[in-house]
Amino acid sequence: MNLILSFIVVTLSVFGGFAWASGGFTNFPVLLQPSEYLVILGAGIGALIGYAPLSVTKRIIKSVPLAFKGSGITKETYLQLMGLLLSIFNVIRKEGVLGLEKDLNDPHTSERFNKFPLIAKNHHAMELLISALKLFVDGVINAFDLDKLMETEIDTHNHESAVSPTLMGKMADALPGLGIVAAVLGIIITMGALGGDVAEIGHHVAAALVGTFLGILCCYGYFQPLASSIEMAQHDNHVLLNAIRAGLVAFVSGSPPAVALEFARKSIESDKRPNDIEMEKIQQDARGGSTG
Repeated sequence: MNLILSFIVVTLSVFGGFAWASGGFTNFPVLLQPSEYLVILGAGIGALIGYAPLSVTKRIIKSVPLAFKGSGITKETYLQLMGLLLSIFNVIRKEGVLGLEKDLNDPHTSERFNKFPLIAKNHHAMELLISALKLFVDGVINAFDLDKLMETEIDTHNHESAVSPTLMGKMADALPGLGIVAAVLGIIITMGALGGDVAEIGHHVAAALVGTFLGILCCYGYFQPLASSIEMAQHDNHVLLNAIRAGLVAFVSGSPPAVALEFARKSIESDKRPNDIEMEKIQQDARGGSTG
């Protein structure tokens, strides 16, 4: 939503300012230069294809909707995470790690996990959580090894997801240069028209300048914000994964459930971090009859 609002503000500001300065909308047709759009956007997409293997390019394309819809991770997501972690910690304390075996064998139908849908529907969060808990059940992990293992998995996911905004940013950086290419082509055409009608020459010059204008506008007004929005959405997911890691590692290290939850809570950024009152409510709900 923020990205859509950004695009609207940029578009209205730039083209509204142009209309204001030119005395109305009658001069807008001069900005409609399909050949300039083809040169700049076509070459930009071509460069993006050349930056990485086709499989990575497909991943970049798939990440674009994420920029518009966002990560979907809100404060409510973290409230549900705290509730799920507390439920897991409590069942381990009461029944041992084998009390989770049924949930781990089929997490998609698990009543415990589905009680917290914002976590259960987050593929990366569930993958990290389930793989770590299975190590509990197998009894082959200690706190230090678990911490390093989860850190490695999170770092791998972070590096993989960072490819999309990085390459999108490189494409954006190339657009002003491609705008100059389009402008140079326009000047070449203009030079070929010298000696002709003055109005025709003026039209060619205007078309050439539109190329430079489009390259700069698309870079800083559209594609850089697009890359940044993808990066921020992926950052949100990274914070969520680190909260899971902090809570589980603290619990395996021997911390009581309330303290382990506090480790998880402290790893959450302040604007989405549950407060003390909300944490107390989560613990009251757990005492009142959560699953497990």
